[in-house]
Amino acid sequence: MLKFFFLGAALVAGTMFFPSQSRASEWGCQVLLCLSGDWQGTPSCHPPIYKLISATDNPGFHWPTCPQANSSGARYEPYEDCPAGWTAYAPVASEHGGHSLQSMCRAPASNVQQVLNGKMWNSNGGLRGNGHNDSGARTATVQIGDKTVQARVQTASSGGHGFDTTTYYEIARPRRAKPYYIEYNDAYGARQRSWFNLKRP
Repeated sequence: MLKFFFLGAALVAGTMFFPSQSRASEWGCQVLLCLSGDWQGTPSCHPPIYKLISATDNPGFHWPTCPQANSSGARYEPYEDCPAGWTAYAPVASEHGGHSLQSMCRAPASNVQQVLNGKMWNSNGGLRGNGHNDSGARTATVQIGDKTVQARVQTASSGGHGFDTTTYYEIARPRRAKPYYIEYNDAYGARQRSWFNLKRP
């Protein structure tokens, strides 16, 4: 709420000192102000955001920005950050040589606590799993914070001419409820980030 207030103050200040610019970017500033708060629960935000949702389907659409707050266009990040000690990666390469979205988290087995028969133990990178999933892949139950989750067990060669291998645990990254974000300067000039979705209430 405080961030929302400061952003509103910055936009009002921009209106006072740059009236012509403010008129030209009025919609962009409305969009920014609404997406920085609870736009679904604010009826006055519905018209500018519904206009935005409709406009995204237009050819050549450009995200409306607010120069007074130096706002960015919207960016898309569908997944939450991986847990500490885990690295995001894309499991499948595309046919054009690129990579898919980084939809998985991976960690060496030696860095992960595994739950075995109700007790936790630190894996030494061996191949001890405690089950298989429906596709036949090996799985293990691991501890992440205060949660236990099922992880897929993968073994990869460490490269070179030897036969050293490293065992990894892999888990799916959780999806964000708000997968889009915009960045802007608040009333103090500090760069802020707001996450949002465009689902109609």
